[in-house]
Amino acid sequence: MRSKVFVLSFLVLTVMCSPSWSATYAEGEALAVFRVPESVGMSAASVIVSEAVGEIGASVAESYETLSEIEGKFIVLVRSPSMSTEELIASLKARPDVITASPNYYTQRQSFSVARVPNDPSADLCWGLKAINAPEVWEHTAGSHEIYACVVDTGVYKHPDLVDNIAAEYGYNTQTVSGEYDLSFGSWDADFMGHGTHVAGTIGAVGNNGVGVAGVNWNVRIIPVRVFDVEDDFETISYEIRGLNYIANLLQKNPSMRLAALNFSLGAALPMTPSEMQNDVYYMAYQALDSLNRTLIVVAAGNSGIETGAPALFDAPSGNSFKKGTYHYPAAFTGLNNIIVVGAMASDDTAAFFTNWGDQVDIAAPGFGILSTYSPIKIDGAQEMYRVLNGTSMAAPHVTGAAALLMSAYPDATPGQIKAALLDGANKDKNPLVYPYAGYVKRYVELETKDLDLLIETGLIPPASRDEEIAKVTLEYEEMYAPYKQFDGKGHVSRTGLLDVKAAYDILEKRSHGSGSSSGCNAGIPVMIVLLAGVFMARRWKFRE
Repeated sequence: MRSKVFVLSFLVLTVMCSPSWSATYAEGEALAVFRVPESVGMSAASVIVSEAVGEIGASVAESYETLSEIEGKFIVLVRSPSMSTEELIASLKARPDVITASPNYYTQRQSFSVARVPNDPSADLCWGLKAINAPEVWEHTAGSHEIYACVVDTGVYKHPDLVDNIAAEYGYNTQTVSGEYDLSFGSWDADFMGHGTHVAGTIGAVGNNGVGVAGVNWNVRIIPVRVFDVEDDFETISYEIRGLNYIANLLQKNPSMRLAALNFSLGAALPMTPSEMQNDVYYMAYQALDSLNRTLIVVAAGNSGIETGAPALFDAPSGNSFKKGTYHYPAAFTGLNNIIVVGAMASDDTAAFFTNWGDQVDIAAPGFGILSTYSPIKIDGAQEMYRVLNGTSMAAPHVTGAAALLMSAYPDATPGQIKAALLDGANKDKNPLVYPYAGYVKRYVELETKDLDLLIETGLIPPASRDEEIAKVTLEYEEMYAPYKQFDGKGHVSRTGLLDVKAAYDILEKRSHGSGSSSGCNAGIPVMIVLLAGVFMARRWKFRE
């Protein structure tokens, strides 16, 4: 049985069950980065690294050659049948050819459970599309099959409202054995959790087809990269890195591919600070992909109600999903040019009570009560083809879909230019203060009260004890969340405000014609240069960094 660590912080708001904190990483495994001697190719380096790992009594379980080539270092997953993780890391770090080594942590999903209007019967229920002003952009473009978006998640079911937009030829399942599908875990489209299918529907459910719902982008090619299996909400970071390696390789093999954004509605609670993480294998994998400058990396902020980039001030109520002093990654990564961290808002313009927040959250998007496509092969037997879920998992795909929509209109825009337009266009008037203390206490008291009423209904406890038990639970959670009272009325959901795709579209439209502020885009040329170089008069100015 494989261990799991990357808590696909399904940034879906459900009360998540996690592995015990005695098992926050896969025992006997480590991710390591080796120095590559100058003038040595990747094939030769692979042999050298394998021999080096063998010298300490371990073996290379997997190498990530595309990411290694980009970074100029060799990134591997090392496994030992006899050493503990701590012993394995100590042995690796003792070698002069090892740059760094770290545990293979678990990650988790981050979810709970005059404009053009599409004819999809349930599209009007997708309040998030109106909130971000997507219908106003559909007047100009509803997307293009020349543009791709990648969903790194639990897989994407071949849903009838999605299948025409799925790039099946590029679908990838990291849950493989020796390069072949392990049929017990299914392929990339076997989304037994429903999470990835829900995310994909928000990005790009087929619009105006008279079926179900519509995505932010009606016509986009969705690349499913499955990094979770069917057992639970957790998986080790090595599968996420395998997915990053696949995407980097795909981009290198297809230099003309326009991949607008990668959607990561997942996360892991790790004890390292953001500065310490920059020397970690997990960060280096993201850094390698970021350095290609080919796509945006859109990540969910997290559902812990904590300040992003700061340590958690208490243990999670479940005792599992995060511990005091941990940070939520990849949302807390710093120094990546093309990353966008997304917090969640509700339909009444308030902060979703669960959302992580703060200046390191770039933008807010709808993330509460989000209707989207769902997998009918959900393990619990549910057969719904559509479902409402909550979480920053649901907020992130609004931004990914918006990025793809903008790229369909401005295919020459770079990731940096699209990111600048999205952030500059965000509605700062809709950037509410968060109330993590009051919000979380209220939420968990409600959940405990439901459980209490069920016990009363079944006769396990007397009705007379209800008020006393509720008071006890309320006091318990008030004490637990007390450290967060200092932020009530102070911390905003995000740095910029609510996603407004129409405002972002207008910014790119102005900049593409050489007007408005540049923010990294072409803002026009001096008149004298035009006079001296008339040849440029007929040139259509395109985006460039």
